[in-house]
This record gives sequence, structure tokens and C-alpha cells, in this order.
Amino acid sequence: DIEPFKGLLLGLFFVAVGMSVDFGLLLTEPWKVIGLVAALLAIKGVVLAVMARLWRLPASQTALFAFLLMQGGEFAFVLLGSAAGFGIVDPATVALLILAIALSMVLAPLLVVINDRLIEPRFTIVDDRPQDMPEDEGNPVIVAGFGRLGQIVVRLLYANRIGATVLDHDPEIIDTLRRFGFKVFYGDATRLDLLEAAGAAKAKVLVVAVDNTDDSLTLVDLARQHFPQLKIVARARDLPHAMELMNRGVDVLERETFRSALRLGEETMKALGMGGYAARKRTQMFRRHNEALLKQMHAHWGEDMEKRISLQKEARARLQQNLEADEKAAIEQRGLGWD
Repeated sequence: DIEPFKGLLLGLFFVAVGMSVDFGLLLTEPWKVIGLVAALLAIKGVVLAVMARLWRLPASQTALFAFLLMQGGEFAFVLLGSAAGFGIVDPATVALLILAIALSMVLAPLLVVINDRLIEPRFTIVDDRPQDMPEDEGNPVIVAGFGRLGQIVVRLLYANRIGATVLDHDPEIIDTLRRFGFKVFYGDATRLDLLEAAGAAKAKVLVVAVDNTDDSLTLVDLARQHFPQLKIVARARDLPHAMELMNRGVDVLERETFRSALRLGEETMKALGMGGYAARKRTQMFRRHNEALLKQMHAHWGEDMEKRISLQKEARARLQQNLEADEKAAIEQRGLGWD
């Protein structure tokens, strides 16, 4: 209810503050104004830097923390106005202080730019190592991306004595995983020469497990163009990404949170008292329904939103009917399923 009034009154406040700033003082007393601005920024900057160290902020973030907060605040205008009204501070001094605070606020974006370009890069560790050129070991699988998903895929393959050539572009992850005995090559999997060196011409399967959706699609396009024999198994981060992968005809795509969400839903139904057999069966029914809906959505992806909404509503109604029919059959056949 009060939100519109809040915006109106804030606007009125800033207009009033702007009208109270006497920029003419920059011409009549420039050094005094510059000195006040410098003193305000310096004192607040030192205090904020000390606070950052006490709170154990990373050194690379200390300057940014200070630069974001070292300018004067809007409440200072209220305090100075009240001070002038009660005769605590003379009007000439108040005018100087208001101008100094306003200028400090104007300088805030410039301070952030200075931090981004001059200070923070000094704390940024740039890994300029050359990209690895993996040797073709004849592995049937190439895994692009060794994050949380790619690691599980590779561990499963290794456990079943299936060789995999692994590519990743994060040097920190690679250094850590090499200490655990994983053979991971540093490089951008979207580079054709790196894929060729990894043995893509002879491999059978490419697992696309990179985090970035644009890189994922670029890699799929590259593999389709130069290595048509590769079967592509890809992760889909969300629905639009899944649709783009389907447009490219990937052999298998897996939405990264879909099966884990199904598993959680199944356990939730069991926690509410549903039998294990019924919960598993209904979860599988939902999975098949959702995968069929995904294909329907893909066929109409380029159409308007209303058509896709209509498809989802119809599919939801069919699923509800199927679940009700299954529940009725389960009552008639009670005791025939495991629990």
C-alpha cells in the first residue's frame, strides 16, 4: 500500500537535496571543497579497510568493500539540515559539507572502475599455461567437462574398465583431480585441434558435460560437423537448452536435475505412507509422461506460448487420468506388488 508513496517521497527528497547543493562553491572555494571530499573518503576508507581486516575479508575484496561504502550517505543531508535549523552549524559550513558529500557520491562509480581496472587485477591469479595436447590412447569415450556431473560419469566408466579421455578448462580443478590420480587434460573442448588430439576421429561416444550452455551447443555442432560417427550424450541444464540439443539431434540428453528430483518425489510419497511398489510405479509413469511431453513440446517449440500452455494442460489432464486408473487397479489387485 505504501510502496507508491515511498517512491514519490524518495524522489522528492533527492530533488530537494539536489536543489540544496551549491555547486558555485567549487569556483569560489575549490581547494576547501576538494580537501573536504578527500578527507571524507580517506577517513571512511581507512575505517572500512580496518573493518574488512577484522571481518577477515579476502585481500582482493578489501578495496572493493571500501570503495563501495566510503562515500557520504543520504542521511547526512538530513542531519546537516537539522543541524543548520537548530543553529549548531553555520549555513556556510553546511553548504560546504553538503557539496562535499554530494561529490563523494558522484565519485563512487569512478572508484569502482579504478578498483576493477587497477587494483583487483593485482590479486587475480591468471593461469597462462599452454593448453595440453592429449595423446590418442584409443579410448572409446571422450568426456568434455569434469565438474560434478562429469566426474561421476568418468568414475562409473573407470569402475567398469572403460577408458575415457577427459577434457576440462578449469586449471584448479585439473590440478586437484590429478592429485587423486585422474588423468585430465587442460584445454577448451570446443577447439577442433584439441578434439582431434583426444582421438575424436576414432572414439565412439562424446559426453558433453560442460557447464556453459553456449559452449555445450558449440561443441555439439563441432562434433556433428567433423566427427559424425560420434554418439553424443549431453547434459541439459534447463528446458531451452534441452530443446536446442534436440534440434541438433543429440543421441541422448539428460536433464541434470530431473532424475534426482524424481527420486526425491518418490521418497516423499513413501514418507507419507505410500507403499514402495506404488511410489516407484507412479514415479516411472510420471517419468514416461514427462519425456513424451518433452518431445511434444519440441515439435511445437517455435510456436506461440499459448500453444505450449495448451499442450501442458492436456498432458497434465491425461497424466491425472492415468494415475487415477492405476490407483483403482491397485485397489483391485491389493497385495500383488512388492512393498
